Amino acid sequence: MTEAIRKPVCLLCGSEKSKHYKQIESFGHPVSYYLCLDCGFVYQNEAETIAKDDSFYEENYRTLYQDTEEPTAKDLRQQTLRAFDQAQFLQGNHLAPGNILDIGASSGLLLETFQHEFGAEVTGVEPGNAYRALAEERDIQMFSSLSDLLETNYKPFDLVTMMHVLEHLPDPLETLRKIRKELLASNGALLVEVPNFYAHESFELAHLSCFSPHSLKEILHQAGFEIQAFRKHGYPRSKTLKLYIEALARPIVGEAEPGKVKPEACVPLKRSLSVYWRKMMSRLRPKDTWLEV
Repeated sequence: MTEAIRKPVCLLCGSEKSKHYKQIESFGHPVSYYLCLDCGFVYQNEAETIAKDDSFYEENYRTLYQDTEEPTAKDLRQQTLRAFDQAQFLQGNHLAPGNILDIGASSGLLLETFQHEFGAEVTGVEPGNAYRALAEERDIQMFSSLSDLLETNYKPFDLVTMMHVLEHLPDPLETLRKIRKELLASNGALLVEVPNFYAHESFELAHLSCFSPHSLKEILHQAGFEIQAFRKHGYPRSKTLKLYIEALARPIVGEAEPGKVKPEACVPLKRSLSVYWRKMMSRLRPKDTWLEV
């Protein structure tokens, strides 16, 4: 007899109250999303997904998404554009970090850019073997997992970045708490960007969480961060759609309890309206909506 699949547990508030929200097929795999009835968060059930383990990202992730484990020219081009945009965002918020950790560092292009722009010491965590090797060729110190880094004599970081990583994690809240408690310097900052559920497609095999502006702010608050800057943007993919949401945050001083997660209302309606807007912009302004990269 097969073992029963565990009941879905919300990755934001921990509630077991949910309803089935969306069923898709992604890269040949069935994927189920649930809507938390307590806080409105949309997520995959960890017990059902194959995209929860480090082993998935070591070899399978890039092969599924790009048909090859090796870095592609298109992907590297997008990383380069995003890296300079992120450097400008930090500079616009008067940050010049000297010691930076990038979790999900990919090819190391973001770290290489920060190294050049800020003269910073840089470290990366990247489970993908081919991408990590490319970063190491740039003389960037790399680790295959966060646990490997934590076992070393690392110096607390002025800045920790997570670019399109949080939505992939089976334990996003605990990871954020670990960053705050174990990795950041006392005056350090966290930079995190995720797809915007109210503009981006979002539903896909490797996305265990679907973040809205509200839920990204809430998970950071629950993890003990206060937001210093927040933006919605589409760069480098779109001029008309705010595909991505990004927060620059710092640890809250003291150990005050964050309280209950503030629920978000009308999530399915907001999603439906955003899907309609996306389709309309794609028809009316296709060249501005989907930029060539």
